[in-house]
Amino acid sequence: MTAFNITVPYLRSSPLHVPRRDLVLSAADSLEMTITVVESDDPAATPIELSGGIGGPTVTLFIWPWGCYRRSWDYGAPMTTPGAALWNATGTISNADAGQFSIFFPINTMAGWPRRAEWSLQLDWNHGTQSEQLICGYLNVNWSGNRLMTPTVITTDGGAGINNGGSILVA
Repeated sequence: MTAFNITVPYLRSSPLHVPRRDLVLSAADSLEMTITVVESDDPAATPIELSGGIGGPTVTLFIWPWGCYRRSWDYGAPMTTPGAALWNATGTISNADAGQFSIFFPINTMAGWPRRAEWSLQLDWNHGTQSEQLICGYLNVNWSGNRLMTPTVITTDGGAGINNGGSILVA
């Protein structure tokens, strides 16, 4: 399992600058992402207070294929077309640490994804009527082995499997 801890600011010195982090993961990996949301991009900023319950804050991770057609510019913020999302998940609020959310996806979730995707974390509050993009980036999926080919048994003309008693034949 790959663990990814990230600290993101809620209030940034420039609202036009969205922090960016690129990720490289194996298609067979599972990922545990821990997101800590701090008040501002000041190095001494403290984590925000999270009040759970109905209408409380949530963090959502969105992943979509790279190169989706962007419908508007919006100061360079990543956008996707409706219905193009590969995967999304809502984080759970940590009881142990202030300002923390956790998102997990299991092994082989990325097995059918393209090699390059984009991702974004969005903070929602006030029953989802207000939101802020916290961070975005590219996700490079590293396929290992033969992704789409299943191994086939070498057979004789009669369809029986070839067994040479454990020795290796070199031609």
